[in-house]
Parts: sequence; C-alpha cells; structure tokens
Amino acid sequence: MPQVRSSRFVRLLAAGTAGAAAVAMLPAVSAQAGTGTINVSVTGGYNNTQSLGTATGTITGTTGSTQASYSVTLCGQSTYPSSRVTIQGGTASAGHTVYYQDCQTFTGDLISGYGFTNVQVTVSGSTFYPGNQYTTYTKTKTVYF
Repeated sequence: MPQVRSSRFVRLLAAGTAGAAAVAMLPAVSAQAGTGTINVSVTGGYNNTQSLGTATGTITGTTGSTQASYSVTLCGQSTYPSSRVTIQGGTASAGHTVYYQDCQTFTGDLISGYGFTNVQVTVSGSTFYPGNQYTTYTKTKTVYF
C-alpha cells in the first residue's frame, strides 16, 4: 500500500529547499581592505636634533591576508650619503634608498608566506656629526591596516 505523506512534511520540505536556495543566492562576504598611514622620521647627530630622513605614505591590505600594497615617499635630509626605508610584513620585506637630500616615491607589494595585519616601517640615515665618527640612526614604527 502506498504511503501518504502529511501536508506538514511537504511544507517543511518546501521551506527548507526555498531557504537553501535563498542562501545560495547571497553574495559571498569578503574581508574589507584597510589602509594605514606611514609617517616615520629619523633624527640623529648632536642631541638627536639633525633630521636625517622621513618616510610618508600608505599601506593597504586585508587583515590576515598574505599580501599588502604600499606607496611611500622617502626624503633624505641632512644624511650622508643616503636615507633608507624598509617595510616588513609577515615574511615579506622591501627596501628603498634615496641619496643626499633627494625625495622619491616608491610603490610595491609585499607577499608573505603567511597572513599579517601590520607592517614594520624602519627609516635610517647616517651622519658624521658630531665629530668625525660615521653613525647610522634608525627609527621604527608599526603601521596597522
């Protein structure tokens, strides 16, 4: 004898199928990219009063992603012979150099072996002042995106 299903079962089955179809039509939710501001200056020399280099710009990435992009302007001031910026996030690192009192903008991507949420930005510059001893000074800041 054939089995008759109750109308309640049919309604539940139809509602479940309609719900699954509605969920399948929703767009996938992705993490939002964030942008952090780079602003690092290094000083040195007599009483740390001599400006040696400044890096300004932005870093953009998605929290936990393995990739971030940056745009940074590096300006050397009273440095000899160069100022350097190093941007490090996860296992990725990028370095750029300007000589004397030059300013230059650098762009690029950091691609890491694992996800990261911030970068370390280090600016360094050198001077012979005070005296004749060649000394390199550095300043590091953490930038979150």
